[in-house]
Amino acid sequence: MANSDLTVHLSALTYEVASGISAGAAHLLPAADFAPDDGRELPFEKFKMSAEVAGNLIAKMSARKNDTVIDYEHQTLYTALNGQPAPAAGWFKQMEYRADGLWAVGIKWVATAASKINSKEYRYISAVFTHDTKGNIFDVVSVALTNTPALDGLAALAAFSKTFNQDPKLGELPMSGNDTAALTAERDTLKTNVAALTAERDTLKTSVTALTADLKTANDKLAAVEEKAAADKLAAEAKAHTDLVAAALSDGRLAPAQKAWAEKQSLTALSEYLDVSKPLVDSKKQFDGKDAAGEHGLNETELAMCSRMGVTPEAFAKTKANEAALKAQIKGE
Repeated sequence: MANSDLTVHLSALTYEVASGISAGAAHLLPAADFAPDDGRELPFEKFKMSAEVAGNLIAKMSARKNDTVIDYEHQTLYTALNGQPAPAAGWFKQMEYRADGLWAVGIKWVATAASKINSKEYRYISAVFTHDTKGNIFDVVSVALTNTPALDGLAALAAFSKTFNQDPKLGELPMSGNDTAALTAERDTLKTNVAALTAERDTLKTSVTALTADLKTANDKLAAVEEKAAADKLAAEAKAHTDLVAAALSDGRLAPAQKAWAEKQSLTALSEYLDVSKPLVDSKKQFDGKDAAGEHGLNETELAMCSRMGVTPEAFAKTKANEAALKAQIKGE
């Protein structure tokens, strides 16, 4: 079918729908060649219709896998342009050629559409068909309920392209030179955009890879700094603990016998203990077993107890002597 005369157009023809609604059938096209009676000018004398043409249309309809839609006001063709939904009024898959023309039969009406037809909200049915510049009809594209019997303005192939692409069984319907050039230009623009986006994507991938490497390096450096800071803190605490034990032993807050115990304490616990401990009066004399008043007779363990309780060796020795005297008195009695 490919020749220069087959530039495709869309047209519509309208019939009263009420007469066939009860039988699930609707009149689509007349039985012979026809021209619209609304004053519309055609580039040819009439559309070509015959039993042979009708047979070809019926065969194409039967070969389709999907039912053909009956919509409202041809919205199926316009939805790609205006973004509005295209609800179905009914569906059919078969056509018959009768004495008065081509009919859609076996229509399954949607309840809403049947109600609108019965209440006269919609009175007409309009078949959309494709034809060439000589009036040869190729296919019935869709059918619509309408209240605009003289509907025209379906000549733009762009509005039909989506429907055509979804159903390859419509046959070869070559476009005009202008339409082909416009679509080719649009295709080339899309190719350029895709190439630019691909390049941008690759650049972003490279940037992400570089940033990922930078992030790993930064994280490694941060981990090293934190590890060193933790080690320095532990070393500082260990030194502070050692210095605190040495200072306490020196000023008498700790007795030599307490050194091993003090070294096992945490820095915080040892600091709290030493904060409330009182230095011995003379740590050297305590270690020697003497004080300023003379012999006190305390051993090293007892001196450590004095340091821990914060009492002087004299007081501890006096208490010790009193306890010994009391015990002796109890025994003598």
